[in-house]
Amino acid sequence: MQILYAHNILFCMTFSSGSTYQQVRQALQSNSPTSLPGREEHLSRIHAFLHDHLIAGSSGTLYISGPPGTGKTACLSKIMELPEFKSGYKIVNVNCTSMKSSGSIYARIAQELALKVSKQTEKICLASIERYLASNHKMILLVLDEIDQLDSRKQSVLYTVFEWPSAPNSKLVLIGIANALDLTDRILPRLQARLDLRPELLHFAPYTKLEIVSILTERLKQSGVSAMFPSVALELLSGKIASTCGDVRRALDIGRRVIELAEVRNQTVPLQPTVDHASNTSSPRKSPRKNPDAGCVALKEVMAVLNSVYGTSQSFVTDSDESFPLQQKVLVSTLLLILKKGHNKDVTVGKLHEVYCRICKKKNILSVDQAEFISLCQLVETRGILKVQGRKETRLSRVCLQWDEEEVCAALKDKQLLASILNDTSCL
Repeated sequence: MQILYAHNILFCMTFSSGSTYQQVRQALQSNSPTSLPGREEHLSRIHAFLHDHLIAGSSGTLYISGPPGTGKTACLSKIMELPEFKSGYKIVNVNCTSMKSSGSIYARIAQELALKVSKQTEKICLASIERYLASNHKMILLVLDEIDQLDSRKQSVLYTVFEWPSAPNSKLVLIGIANALDLTDRILPRLQARLDLRPELLHFAPYTKLEIVSILTERLKQSGVSAMFPSVALELLSGKIASTCGDVRRALDIGRRVIELAEVRNQTVPLQPTVDHASNTSSPRKSPRKNPDAGCVALKEVMAVLNSVYGTSQSFVTDSDESFPLQQKVLVSTLLLILKKGHNKDVTVGKLHEVYCRICKKKNILSVDQAEFISLCQLVETRGILKVQGRKETRLSRVCLQWDEEEVCAALKDKQLLASILNDTSCL
């Protein structure tokens, strides 16, 4: 009976603990946040921009830039949910990464505006949109996320889109979002020559350590699980993210991985004896003693996850002086796999990222998104190992290996990782 009682206590503790870990994971999901600490000024700027143009019934262009995970899309989405803008604007929101080609954006916009077109050709859809803009219509808010994906020969598509707000009677507010700060200056220089075409600029800088701590703390507090993640652990995690990329989505992802480690550690709860064997008499029934910090995140768990993502990992590296980060190792090994075992030796950045993501998933390594992957390629390129050619549409740029296989193996100093990737063709 006493053993059964102890077993029931253990079950209840495990169930309760599991529920708490689940709450923490949900609090750290990369969904749309209810609040955006550190972005109050940006929210105010976007609100004022949309409000002023709506009241005046005038056109305008806003270009929002900033690295991945800095709140660009989240801030705009939050503002667009306000009743005054949902009712005042006809909102067309398109993520340009879903476009097969830059010219296909016209068909998508025509579809969102419910325009009737005889054929889904680029020319017909463009003509239909321009006729609609010249007619008497409701104010339009056109949001093009990842607008740099519309990059094309002579930039005809981007120029056309940025010229729409200046057309007579267009009543179109255009908001373009991309990572590059200088996109409009670098690839659309003609916009600067005309005052009516020049967009307003709003830049989102990478999050600072204090801002990331504030975001994570608020999310945990709202879910009532602040005690699970000690402040010193949050500061360690946030400091590393701020110093590398300032991407709050990365902070959330790593936070969830840390929680998973803590949950695994806490699954085994030692039971205390319920019988006093010395006197051979039963002691009063007590719950197993529980360390008050047993369920909390430990600093060593934060360090373990950060090392596996940004540095060298215990499972892959034997040389303590190794300076080649794990992410770069996986990227180079992925390129070798495609070149040695793949059918198509013409490797693009997009294809390399796809295979890289499959490998990371299989090896339980946190992968980076395409924008950060491009930066990763550039870091490896500075080592002279590979070369990225043709930068008009980055995801279509070719990746060429500059070193031979022996040189790569010597640089990686990790035959185990390289062999495990090269021997697994299922990721191709």
